[in-house]
Amino acid sequence: MVKYQGIYSEIKTRILSGEYSSEEKLPDGRSLAAEFECSEITIKKAMDFLVKEGLVVRKRGAGSFVKQKPDAVSDSHLLGTKKRAQDKGKLVQTRVMKFRLVHADEAIAGKLKCKLGDPVYDITRVRVLDGVPSIVEYIYLSAKVVPNLAIEQVKDTIYGYISDELKLTIHSANLRITIANANAVEAEYLGVVLGEHLVNVAQNAYLDNGQIFEYSVAKHICDSYEFSTTYVKSDTQL
Repeated sequence: MVKYQGIYSEIKTRILSGEYSSEEKLPDGRSLAAEFECSEITIKKAMDFLVKEGLVVRKRGAGSFVKQKPDAVSDSHLLGTKKRAQDKGKLVQTRVMKFRLVHADEAIAGKLKCKLGDPVYDITRVRVLDGVPSIVEYIYLSAKVVPNLAIEQVKDTIYGYISDELKLTIHSANLRITIANANAVEAEYLGVVLGEHLVNVAQNAYLDNGQIFEYSVAKHICDSYEFSTTYVKSDTQL
């Protein structure tokens, strides 16, 4: 793990655990550099990620502060469907409709920025929230980046496997949200009428080294979908 990644993870843990409380000023760069035995540039790089996540705010001339209500990040897509739903008190069940290893065709290689023919997991899951089939997920996952994925992880939490078992850091995602109509298979999976409107969420997810590891399309029944995000104003002088 690169030095700044470990520092980022440690400071994030301190914030989420309450060791650094809401609206508290964080130690300055010099103090943190001394603690972690690194340069202030390395500390700044770690802090940049915390700012982008909405956990930390910078005030020019005053320092860095823990953002109020850091628990708002619990709705992040980077936590995965199961964790987000459980954080809201929902019971999550997963029906795996397809799980196979394939070779990337031109379309999937373009989405994952991998080579034609590279091994890719092709997964279709139905997420059942509080007994109601609510989401159909079509997932393409690089088997080179996420090796040895088993059906047990697909039934449980893929993101948990990536973070907890592979010790990789999921950093960011690009989302495109549109409205789609349920096809015959989706209508059957979700128990809706053919052509019913679904919230269509296409996503590319990235590790902290900038590598794409996932392309997915999740189709949600409208009653179950909720989206929130954090916008951070950029400041080129920081």
